[in-house]
Amino acid sequence: MAIVEVMRRGDSEAEKEVKDVFFDLETEEQNTPKKPAPESSPPKMSLKEFQVQTDDGMTWHVEQSGSGVAPHIICIPSGEGDCHSFHKLAPLLSSAFTVITFDMPGFSRSIPAPHAFDNLSPYVIANQVIGLMDKLSIPTATIYGSSSGGNIALAMLQEHERHVERIIIHEVPMHVLESMRDWATWPASEDPKIVALCQGIFLNGMNEDKDAWIGLGEEYHKRLERNYVTWGKNYIPVVEKTRWEKEELKRLAKKVNWTLGGQMPLAWFFDNVVLCTEVGIKIKVLDSKHFPYVSIPEVVAEYIKECCK
Repeated sequence: MAIVEVMRRGDSEAEKEVKDVFFDLETEEQNTPKKPAPESSPPKMSLKEFQVQTDDGMTWHVEQSGSGVAPHIICIPSGEGDCHSFHKLAPLLSSAFTVITFDMPGFSRSIPAPHAFDNLSPYVIANQVIGLMDKLSIPTATIYGSSSGGNIALAMLQEHERHVERIIIHEVPMHVLESMRDWATWPASEDPKIVALCQGIFLNGMNEDKDAWIGLGEEYHKRLERNYVTWGKNYIPVVEKTRWEKEELKRLAKKVNWTLGGQMPLAWFFDNVVLCTEVGIKIKVLDSKHFPYVSIPEVVAEYIKECCK
């Protein structure tokens, strides 16, 4: 059965659990777009895809667009771990930046080093990304990240400030729901349930433009089936290891741009609002949910350019 059909149909038990824990799912008729819009082609650009092995033993799938000379921006994937989600945003930035993005270690086309998931934290992952920057001879960069990509961007700024021009982050998780934390203990026989839950959460809870999310393609969503399990069992607890020291964040505030999705339920990221208010970080609200670079890439590109002026 096609992946898109599975995403739209869902698993009845899984969707019930998603509904109980996260949000009110719409009916199947509402979930299924009536007339799926054809995926619009991103602007043409010079795209290089290659693999890089870093000194820590990671093998990274890397994608680069732009001149290679312009200032660098690094786009860090969120929990699903696959850089194809940036395929519309990257060309919109490539006239002003050299855009680097990658699959996270252990996700999609990147290969983790042995024990890569041991004692994992945003700071361990930040060190991994810095190692990749060193291999690519990138001394400094602007860092963009949504969700857990934002946790990693913040960790890079906290631990490697001299390498970071600024960070631009969207809806950064500050805690983990108990029901999701338990996924790490589920046996492999429950992996299909994790996949079904994530497909429902990402499609129905995190994307206001479902056609855009589905339009990332069959190959992308096939890769995510494995990624969801890797995320659920290794990465979800990582976000709670982020350091939220207010005096440190006040000092770094001028290097931080933070956005929230105006179409997300307020309770999901209200702690972002509280923190930013307390430490003096300005928040911009975008007309989106959790993946604005998928649904409104033109708006995100203009915002990034404005932040970097």
